[in-house]
Amino acid sequence: MPLHIAVMNLQSGIGVTKGYGQYLTRGWRYLLPHPGLPIEDAGQFLKSESVDIALLTEVEAGSRRSRYASQITTVSEHAGLSYTHFFPTRSMGTSINEGNAIASRYPMSDTKIHPLRSSSNPRVLGETIIEYDGAKITVFVAHLALGAKVRLAQLKELAEIIVRTPGPVILGGDFNERDHAVFGPLDSIGLTHVCKPGYPSWGPRHGLQVLFLSDHFDVTDVAAPSGSRFSDHLPLIVEAELTPRSAPQPFASSPIVGSRAPHH
Repeated sequence: MPLHIAVMNLQSGIGVTKGYGQYLTRGWRYLLPHPGLPIEDAGQFLKSESVDIALLTEVEAGSRRSRYASQITTVSEHAGLSYTHFFPTRSMGTSINEGNAIASRYPMSDTKIHPLRSSSNPRVLGETIIEYDGAKITVFVAHLALGAKVRLAQLKELAEIIVRTPGPVILGGDFNERDHAVFGPLDSIGLTHVCKPGYPSWGPRHGLQVLFLSDHFDVTDVAAPSGSRFSDHLPLIVEAELTPRSAPQPFASSPIVGSRAPHH
């Protein structure tokens, strides 16, 4: 049975979908309460795509600007995804409560958050384990920095964390990277990436939203539906088959410096 995975940047419901000018005309929405935007539609879209796992970035967990509504709850309820976890990255009192999230049709456990180095806004790697088709899949979500040097350092950090993970692995999010040649640290630990041009959503040219999979998966379809504009990024939809492995092993046995972050 195929697994349907979505990578979606919700832009905190700001709703820049028609052109760069909206970054100015709708900029006030980054801080102030604003009318409901197509968050419900995003959830309905995920449902129509039969999505099993949604990796969300720039999602608002409930603050003044979202009228204290959790976009994670709204999306997951409309998508029929019963299990969610929020990984906060940016908080400004009652004005902003933003971060990344994982929503799943299947139970999640052993959830962790790994802080990443950053020169500006905090960045984290969210981790959880999802039980699917008799296998335990480790799922990660991340939203990397805008600066190229910091972003490369973060890619190396991701590899250092993920390299010690046994069994099937899914990593997805907004990598803010146009040159996929820099994905070497993740390529070197056995991950394969897929993407489609999705930014900007009104004229997609760049594949910033990316999904990485271990070799436990066979990818059967990849799409960035052009009719699904919920932010300045089109969602990435991937269909993959989990290939049975008789004895899953960690990607490598290299020693890793550091320790995992505590459970949240």
